[in-house]
Amino acid sequence: MNVDPQLLQAAQQGDRKAQYALYRVCFPVLMAVCMRYRRDEQEAVAALNSGFLKIVQHLDRYRRNEVPFEAWIRRIMINTAIDEFRKEKKWRDLTVFTEAVERDYDEVIDWNEAEQRLNVQHLENLLRRLPPVTQQVFNLFALDGFSHREIGEMLGMSEGTSKWHVSHARQKLQSWIKTEFNPAI
Repeated sequence: MNVDPQLLQAAQQGDRKAQYALYRVCFPVLMAVCMRYRRDEQEAVAALNSGFLKIVQHLDRYRRNEVPFEAWIRRIMINTAIDEFRKEKKWRDLTVFTEAVERDYDEVIDWNEAEQRLNVQHLENLLRRLPPVTQQVFNLFALDGFSHREIGEMLGMSEGTSKWHVSHARQKLQSWIKTEFNPAI
């Protein structure tokens, strides 16, 4: 994403038209981030607006020669999503620990078929079926590349708990995909 430096400067100086133009340019990138962390589109748009306000308020801190603008706004949006997630504190009530899932390694899934039948929207829908904390941790680890230590610090949990959530997410996703491709199981 290339953003005109003059647009950034005008937005930083409070030009509402420039801020709106910047919003329109950033919207697809920011919405994609928000949809990974929120359960529905309305919540995602609310998070996006909150994050964009932070972006506009801190444009003076953006250093063009140090980091790409897209990476900078993604980081702000991820941090905003995490902050809002912490505020909700619902995750402690919604976290459910289940027994270990036994796998039958003799069952074969044709992953070429799976790749053809699964699309991005379908995968996003599967991710949204995960418990909120598990979804959050999986997104941070698998999609955004944070370490378990970083996730633990961000969400106030141990590294082991972060690892458990990623493992649990993988088990659930594998189980759901296996069931979809082998309904007789």
